[in-house]
Amino acid sequence: MAAAPHRIALKILLLFLALWLAAMAIALPRAALDDADSGLVLAVFPGALPEDRNLLSVAAADGRPIRSLLGGRLWLAQSDSPGFVGALKAAGAWAAFAPEILIGLPQGGCFYISVHPPGPPQPHPPI
Repeated sequence: MAAAPHRIALKILLLFLALWLAAMAIALPRAALDDADSGLVLAVFPGALPEDRNLLSVAAADGRPIRSLLGGRLWLAQSDSPGFVGALKAAGAWAAFAPEILIGLPQGGCFYISVHPPGPPQPHPPI
């Protein structure tokens, strides 16, 4: 008898997970920047590539790396060159988004310890 409430809770959890995945499958492609865009972007790289390879991909796209996130899988990068997003994709990025997509995401909760100086992100030193 006690297992029945657990099954209901599991079904509700799976339903919400499926709805969330469907929403993300629709929202993320619509939020991606066009290949012709430039400026400050959040580049998403495959998980199989090492962080330094992703850093070199940003540099190869004629961009200035600002900050890495999620172990180098995401890079905040900037370039005023036209077609910067297309160049990032050609260098190995999956997609690029406006950095405002990160607004509201937690930075680690109450256990977050910043290793970055306070203030706006600064460009990465030259390679």
